[in-house]
Amino acid sequence: MNQRTPAPPTLPSDVAPAPGATAAPVAPAKAPWTALVVVGVAQLMVMLDSTVVNVALPSIGADLPADRTALQWTISAYLLPFGSLLLFGGRVSDVHGRRRAFLAGLALFTAASALCGVAGGPELLIGGRAAQGVGAALLSAAALSIVLEVYRDEEQRRIALTAWSGLGVIGATIGVVLGGLVVTAVDWRWAFLVNVPVGVAAFAAALRAVPSLRAASGRRLRLPSAAVATAGLAALSFGLIRLHEGLGDRAAWTGLAAAAALLALVTSMELGQDDPLLPLHLLRRPAYRLACAGLLLVAAVMIGSSFLAAQYFQEVHRMSAFATGLSLLPMGLAALAAAAAAPALIGALGPGGTYALGAVLHLLGAGLLATGPDSVPLTIAALAVVGAGLPACFVPLFGVGAAHVSAAESGVGSGLLNTFNESGVALGIAVIGTVLATTADGRLDRGASVPDATASGVAGGFLALAVCSAAGLALALALRRATPADRRAAA
Repeated sequence: MNQRTPAPPTLPSDVAPAPGATAAPVAPAKAPWTALVVVGVAQLMVMLDSTVVNVALPSIGADLPADRTALQWTISAYLLPFGSLLLFGGRVSDVHGRRRAFLAGLALFTAASALCGVAGGPELLIGGRAAQGVGAALLSAAALSIVLEVYRDEEQRRIALTAWSGLGVIGATIGVVLGGLVVTAVDWRWAFLVNVPVGVAAFAAALRAVPSLRAASGRRLRLPSAAVATAGLAALSFGLIRLHEGLGDRAAWTGLAAAAALLALVTSMELGQDDPLLPLHLLRRPAYRLACAGLLLVAAVMIGSSFLAAQYFQEVHRMSAFATGLSLLPMGLAALAAAAAAPALIGALGPGGTYALGAVLHLLGAGLLATGPDSVPLTIAALAVVGAGLPACFVPLFGVGAAHVSAAESGVGSGLLNTFNESGVALGIAVIGTVLATTADGRLDRGASVPDATASGVAGGFLALAVCSAAGLALALALRRATPADRRAAA
């Protein structure tokens, strides 16, 4: 049976009805937008740092110096704790308070950014990136739960989730642009140091703008389940990251096997619990489950596209870091325009229909790039098509998922959505990196030049993203059938 998407919860009224009168439904009070601005800026930093180092890696390697493995872990050390701690970060915000968890995560992220900026060797840089990932997980899970808790008015929540999703996409895409600008104009260290003044300002603003939301009483962190879940998600992220070394990498498959065992264990531990860490009841709802799967796929398309594009511009056309960043700017601008149009699209097409439109755009853009065009302008145009499809996917998926989350479990509910999202980032890097490396190495063995081999690898990577986009389109059609708004839009 199709499950109806519930409306956002309403705030209780402080005014009692007159004796004998029937109480009329009370609309939720509208909240000021300052809280969204603060948590949005913080989320922008988190997503920006997922991609900002992509074009800075050659400069980092030459300056520290750092070998290829260390450079790979400069990216992976951030993504691994980020993806594996989101669920526990959501639980912390549920138990200890949303603002408190947000401030703790923001403080750790800011301090770790300063550490990365002054690192004198690859070990310290990798350690700082790992600390950034821990802070990002706590910050991001708490930030989304703040959005769900503060903005309960239906119209406000729709706008807030649109802004939230759009900022995440824009942060990830302009991260490459900012990275190229900083490396060319100043130094790679400022890709991290720029977070420090922004983080300090956001911390001070949060103390005033974010309300002190009441923590749940009598709830526990459920540390045994949290430890097993975190270890399982970490093993999953590690296994996916190691697949970048090739499908024959033994450590990758060991990590994936450990992840399957640990996640099965935590599932058995959580079954039948009154207050579970892992909200399995949410995954039993078709729309929420489809939203989680959709977030996994679209995150893989987002990170994979920017990664492949950076490789294409720098390795095939020998473009500088700054020129590479500028070439990706239209992708970010297209995402910004699509984010602004997303609420109107959802009103006209419904969430599933809007997601289907985004998946079609991804399929068209990735399909064109899979043909291996040699034209830089054509490549930039195709990337802009992909960029336009990102908010059309992210905004309805987060909206549908959030509609099923109650206020009491907004931390773990939003944490689970973000976990699927970040797992998609790790999956995208693993699959795309493996396809790129395998295809390019095969071409090199047959005597091709490095630019030609890289171009073939990039085309193969975009073919894999086209497959992800086709799977996303199938999910979108299923979501359209499961969402009442889509049925009303089709009528």
